[in-house]
Parts: sequence; structure tokens; C-alpha cells
Amino acid sequence: MLVLGDILRRQAHVRGDKTAYVVGAARMTYRAFHARSNQLAHALARLGVNRGDRVAVLASNRVEYPIVYFGVLKLGAIVVPVNARFTAAEVAHVLDHAEAETLVVAGEFAALIDALRAEGRLSLLRHMIGLDGGTPALDALMDGETTDDVGVAVDERDPHVMLYTSGTTGAPKGTLLTHRTYFLQATTSHLQLGFGEDDVGLSMFPMFHMGGWALPLGFWHTGGTAVILPKAEPRLVLEAIARERVTYLYAVPTVFESVLAVADFDRYDLSSIRLLGGGTAPMTRAQVERIMTRFRCPRMAILYGSTEAGPVSVLRPRDVRLRPETVGRPYLDVDVRLVDDAGAVVAPGAAGEIAVRSEFTMDAYWRNPEETARTKRDGWVHTGDLGVFDAEGFLSIVGRKKEVLRSGGESIFPAEIERVLLAHAAIREAAVVGIPDPHWGEAVVATVVLHPGATLTADDVVTHVRAHLAGYKKPRHVVFLDELPRTAASRQVHKPLLREMVLARLAAMPNERP
Repeated sequence: MLVLGDILRRQAHVRGDKTAYVVGAARMTYRAFHARSNQLAHALARLGVNRGDRVAVLASNRVEYPIVYFGVLKLGAIVVPVNARFTAAEVAHVLDHAEAETLVVAGEFAALIDALRAEGRLSLLRHMIGLDGGTPALDALMDGETTDDVGVAVDERDPHVMLYTSGTTGAPKGTLLTHRTYFLQATTSHLQLGFGEDDVGLSMFPMFHMGGWALPLGFWHTGGTAVILPKAEPRLVLEAIARERVTYLYAVPTVFESVLAVADFDRYDLSSIRLLGGGTAPMTRAQVERIMTRFRCPRMAILYGSTEAGPVSVLRPRDVRLRPETVGRPYLDVDVRLVDDAGAVVAPGAAGEIAVRSEFTMDAYWRNPEETARTKRDGWVHTGDLGVFDAEGFLSIVGRKKEVLRSGGESIFPAEIERVLLAHAAIREAAVVGIPDPHWGEAVVATVVLHPGATLTADDVVTHVRAHLAGYKKPRHVVFLDELPRTAASRQVHKPLLREMVLARLAAMPNERP
């Protein structure tokens, strides 16, 4: 049986005194991790939490979070990590939609929950456990409980976590993932990337995010150590690498850029890193080379996946300099195909929606059979991303299915233009959206964030794109921003909000039209 609680039980027996994870100055051994999560499982059982019940957690990354996660799943219950960036209305939606009767909450969010309850919201909530005091407080609840295994029969097909999507096109959806799914992800990550018991991985994803668990689980499965940051602050990243002798650093492109911009970057000892990882947004050849050069690490992997599909593809270190603009080939034990609107496989070299079949995909959307049926068809999860395979089987992401622009009768993929924009030395971030145009149908708009001190005109941007792509793909408007809006959950560019900002900006500043 591939049950996640067994990972801790086995590691506590074999490597009990080894550090399982670090959060700031706090360290947790495998023995203590296993024991404390067992105590919480017993305490939750006394409160009446049973197999299949939902236990929500509202907190930022902290030392208690993994204990809560494992304490809940050892009962066969379902962890519901609530996005710490959500508004009060979004928090209320998640708790009500998940029908969570128990909430573990950090002190900084207690007032928000109290206010919602005072308004008559959260009527299903029966127990509120405080991470920073309160009634009951987490520590007081666990103290005195036995450290023995709780003894609940958990099936590997049971869902153990419900991760909510960011909801850019509607209310957030709860994605159910089973014990088996995450256990196999943990197993495959070290087979695919070569992790072992001596590795130390740095995790800066928030724990309400898929990456906040997928990365640490890969290290816990092999007996390694996860260094969990409270937040992705550039100097904290460098300090943690040097202090904990981190061997694997995974970061999204914007974080890499922020870390490289630290004024005294070169004074930190980063020699322990043996593998870099990147993904979630397009990366250019120049960006990949700069990251590897500055970190003095010749090995980098680029990964692509999603909450619903799990890991989809990986650009392995041996290929990263050959195909840096791609996301590599399908992940180990993953089938990937590109399909049209009717679900038929597209011709070689054509763009199609990325569909994925593997043991790593979602089980279902909670209480949403219609959306589940639209997303998961005949065992294939349809990602909504559009991709192209080259002749050697390397996959390139060309955009989102809903974001394909139709201009002058031509299909235009935003990701293709974004890669070209990011190749300009003055451009730090870029995103492309379409707006209505009476002549073209849709007009391409490039939104650009410049590096500090850089200068660029709209004409410069258009000329740069025109030098690399066909004329019909050039931006018809250029908007310069201080930052791009991002979703609360994944921190990816929030395209619907960006489009609204663009329309408002162009209406107020018509001179930004080249």
C-alpha cells in the first residue's frame, strides 16, 4: 500500500535522529516529526475527526505545518490548505465549499475567522485550533497524547489533500489528490532527478501550493532534508543555501531574477548546489545560462506540471543547453499527447491542447462532477495549455487554450511572443494579452516590466519582436508596468486582471500605442 504516513514511520525507524526539515531556526528530526504527527492524529480523533473529513489549515509556512499535514492524513482525513493570500470572501468560500468542520489557524488570521463567524458565515465550522494559542491551542491539544501510530486503516486510493485552484476564471475549485498519487510522485522525483538521502532541498513554495508538498515529499521519501522558507525573500534564499548546504534549488524565473539582483550575491557560499530547477513560466536561453553561470552550477532541470496533471515533462540537465526554451520530454511514466477541440491527436508539428495520463493526476474536483468530466476524459487530464512537439520529442508551451489570440484571421500564441520579449536585455518580465480591435478582431498587447535603470520605448519593443517573429505577431500596443498582477495561489500572471489593467491604461494613455 502506498500510504503517505508510511514514509514517516519508516524514516523514523531508520533515520530517526536525522533532520527531516528546517523552518528558520526550528529543526525537526524524523523521529519527532513522526511522533508529533501521531499525537495530533490521536487528538483530532478525540475531537471527532474521521476518515474522509476535511481539516482546513490557514497559515503561512511554519514548523507546525508539516505536522498538521501528516497528522490529518494519518487519520485518513483530507487536508485543505487555505491560500494565505486569499481575501476574507475567498477564505469563506473555500471553508464552506470544502465543508470543513475543523480549522487549524495561525494567530495572524484568527481575527479574520472571528469576523466571518460573527457575520454568520462558516456555520459548518465546529473546531478552531490555534497555532499561536487560543482554545484549544495546537500544542496543548497534542501534549499528553500517545506517540504510537493511530491505527486507522487508510487506503492508497483515499484522497489526502484538497488543493484549491486560483480561480482566475471562476470560483476556486478543490482538486482532490490521493495518497497513491503523491507517494508515486515522491518516488519518481528521485528516480527522474537523482535525489538521495544526502540531498538537501530548498522549498520556498507556500504550503497551500502543490509545490509546497511535492518538493519536500521527494526528499522525505529518500531520507533527505527539506529546508522550508517562510517566504521567497531573496536574501533568505541565499542565507539558507549557505547555512544548510542546500544541494537542490528550485525557483520560478522571477525569484531567480530577484536572487541574482541581490547586491552582495557573490559573497554567499553556494558551492553545495549540485542541481538547479526552474519552471512555471517561460525561460530564455540567456536566462538559463545566466542562472547557471552566476550560481556556478552546470546542471539545471526545467520542469512543467500542474495541480491537476501532476508532473508532465522535464528538460534534463544534459539537454538544458540544447533546448532551453522547451520544457523537455515527458516525465518518467507519463503519457503526453496534443489534441484538438474534438479530442483527436493533432498532426506532427501542430499546436494542440496538452493532455496527460499518468498515476500522478488528480482524482476529481470536490463536489463538481461537471468540471471533473470536462477536465478528465477517458483517463486523460486536459490541462488547458497548448503545446508543440518538435521532431525530437521536446515539448514547447505556446500558451493557454483560452488565451489564443485571433488577429487578422491568424492564430497567435502569447507564449511565443513572451519568450522573444524576455530575450531583450532590458526586459525583466513580460506578458502578452489580446484586446478587442475593430479591424483585426483582436490586437496584441505587450506588457513589459523593465530591469531597474533600464530604458526602452514602445517602438523599441515592437522592433525587437518584429526582428524575430512574423509581422502579424508584433504588438500593436505596448504598456510598461512596475509589476505584473499575479494569482493568489500559483503566483502566475493573472491574465484576466492584466487585460483589465491594459484596457484602462490604454484608455487613459493613448500615447502607449506605437
